[in-house]
Amino acid sequence: MPGAAAVIVQDPGETAPMPAEALAELYGLTLAESRVLEHIGQGETPQEAAERLGISLTTVKTHLQRIFAKTETTRQADLVRLVTRATPPVRR
Repeated sequence: MPGAAAVIVQDPGETAPMPAEALAELYGLTLAESRVLEHIGQGETPQEAAERLGISLTTVKTHLQRIFAKTETTRQADLVRLVTRATPPVRR
């Protein structure tokens, strides 16, 4: 049986995309919560996420509280760490 190999080429200057769908399924996130997590996971502030998503800061904070409960985290830094661990590393 012949061997197989895969080569994945990615610009090291670009961040690997977050596996939003997988995290949403794993933690039972709604679509809205998943979108907020995607922005927060990329290092945006709640205010930046609200502006990009076209929703109020209060709505983002509400989603964050629900995300914290579902992921058993308590801080935004914990969420970023969770997303970072779930994203495949890029090797140079």
